[in-house]
Amino acid sequence: MKKVGAFLVLFLLLFSLAPAFAVDNDTTNGTSPSPSSSGTPNDDTDDLEKGFECLEEKADDCSGLSIQEIALTILATPDNIFDDCVDELEDRQRSNHWGSVRDTSLAILALRHAGKDTEPAENWLIDQERTPTDLVWYLQEDSNEETECNIDYKTDDYTINIDTNKKIANSNTGPCLKRAVSNFWLEVSPSCYNEDIMIECDKNFISTVLYKNKNAATYFILDNTQSAQAYDTITLNVKSKCFGASSCDYEATAWATTALLRTGHNVEEYIPYIIAMSDTNKGYLPDAFIYMLTNYEDYASKLISDQKLGNHWEAPNSAYNQYYDTALALVALGSSSAEQITEARKDLFHSQAPSNGCWGNSIRDTAIVLWALSGRSGKASGGSGVTYCSEANYFCIPSFDCPSTENVGNNYFCASLSDTCCTSENLKSCTEYGGQECASDKVCVGNNRKAVDTTDCCTGTCGDRPQESECEANFHTCMNECSEFQEPMAAYSCGQNQVCCRTKQAPEGGSTWWIWVLIILIIIVLVAIIYLYREKLKLFWFKMRSKFKKDKGRSGGARRGPPRGPRPPMPPRPGFPPVRRPRAPVAPMRRRNYDKRDSAMSDTFKKLREMSS
Repeated sequence: MKKVGAFLVLFLLLFSLAPAFAVDNDTTNGTSPSPSSSGTPNDDTDDLEKGFECLEEKADDCSGLSIQEIALTILATPDNIFDDCVDELEDRQRSNHWGSVRDTSLAILALRHAGKDTEPAENWLIDQERTPTDLVWYLQEDSNEETECNIDYKTDDYTINIDTNKKIANSNTGPCLKRAVSNFWLEVSPSCYNEDIMIECDKNFISTVLYKNKNAATYFILDNTQSAQAYDTITLNVKSKCFGASSCDYEATAWATTALLRTGHNVEEYIPYIIAMSDTNKGYLPDAFIYMLTNYEDYASKLISDQKLGNHWEAPNSAYNQYYDTALALVALGSSSAEQITEARKDLFHSQAPSNGCWGNSIRDTAIVLWALSGRSGKASGGSGVTYCSEANYFCIPSFDCPSTENVGNNYFCASLSDTCCTSENLKSCTEYGGQECASDKVCVGNNRKAVDTTDCCTGTCGDRPQESECEANFHTCMNECSEFQEPMAAYSCGQNQVCCRTKQAPEGGSTWWIWVLIILIIIVLVAIIYLYREKLKLFWFKMRSKFKKDKGRSGGARRGPPRGPRPPMPPRPGFPPVRRPRAPVAPMRRRNYDKRDSAMSDTFKKLREMSS
């Protein structure tokens, strides 16, 4: 009998909590303010956890994923499947590589993140070097006055004369060099790449190496301009490399160079190809890779200024999508303090699917977004945890700003691929960074970094703060098109042919799932009561049926009216004394001392009466 009471108590408890369930469900379905509008750390933490739950559910043990998906999942560092994914990636290795250059590069980054030895894979990667055929290289010799220069290479030497208008007056330059660009420069033949070219002039002079994509008009200066006194010698060497299976592949080169830089290799030879070919490979968001590899502030500012109006990145004719591109930009710009970075993080949280916590319902996109947003450390060799750089009271700064003697990046973790852990901050003045501090009514259009004299050194330009659109003022997002997890809000405008989007809302009135739960619980309780009291219910039903039958029979022959009185005694017959028939003794009725109601049921109904009163 006590079981029934327990069932009813459980039922009443769930019924009292139903409104709370309904409120919680409304919140998770988007009726409460989103992280993009509130931006509180607690909201971010909860949404990150939901994202990791989605990734772990979809990835499982990583056995059914592509190499790219496994590597990005490891870099995101999910708690429960990290080791399984590392084991799966190691099992996929064949002859020190994972098939393609890009996948091998991502695998190196992932396994390095997991504290594994990747030297054999790095050596395989270097063996995949190629010489670009799409680059053109030039030498420029310059002096403040007319000069004669001797050029020596391949055991031969040649003489050129540079006149006062900077032009090369003669063409005696040998097989490796020829006059180009209206005779101002010397073009280097591809057959002479990696050849030492020694130059000596009779006046003070400078030598510069330039290059370009042969299909584009922009020239780039190699970062090794040298100057010399008269009759001193400058040695130049054109080294240009890329990566690919049989020819240069831009995405493969970008990831391979990033992996080699992260593992301590000199990557100067690969940078020119990545920079020069960026104009014809915009779909891979090349400025993100260039900044990670060079820390050139111009590229950080350019990348930030290319952010879309909806606070996200999406490369022209993107090879992926806005989730992937935005995450890649954040991985590159990890140390930037630009407000565009904060807004991009908010936008990613705003565009997270409320139903399952994914981005784009994709393992790849969810993994790279979590990598960018959480910046979790992996594991060191031997399986021990990695110490964050800040925990050691060191500084995550751009790699090129940290002297090698102060670089402890191999021992301490920095989330951004463009940063390393340095024992000192090595800050310069804002002017030395080529920046300025913007006025209070202006906004930095470009990268923003910390300097000795200010925490807001803008290395881009200071421009007017963009006006907040009607859509953004109502805590929604302006986008080129709404994602599958968003719905358009036609009532609010964005401008620039964009659409106002918000996370899909739950149906009006909230979700009704909890009502179905209550219905099911009621059915369960009723079934339990019927089962436990089945015998008594049978008896009750039998009595009810018997009562109905008896009432029906009596009503058919009974005469209605007042009750009849006692029958008068029969008169005595003559000659006989009156006879009185004896009455059989009747035993007195004894009352049975019991309560027809079950005590457990009585208590239960009593509680119900008290609650309803």
